[in-house]
Amino acid sequence: MAVEKNKELAISLINELRSGCCPDERQEEIASILDKLLPDSNYWDYLIDHVPELSAEEVVERAFDSKPIIL
Repeated sequence: MAVEKNKELAISLINELRSGCCPDERQEEIASILDKLLPDSNYWDYLIDHVPELSAEEVVERAFDSKPIIL
């Protein structure tokens, strides 16, 4: 249940960030919240550097599907 709420919040925040209507302070706040919500620290690569661009839903799913490497 909590994971689903986190996913919904992350999608909402990504859409807000991508809207281009956020002042710098809000962008920093969103990035900080996403850092805490998304288990994959590489989520920013999916969000910004992925071609073709992933939807907010795809970014969040990819971040939650990520499994850490166990040595």
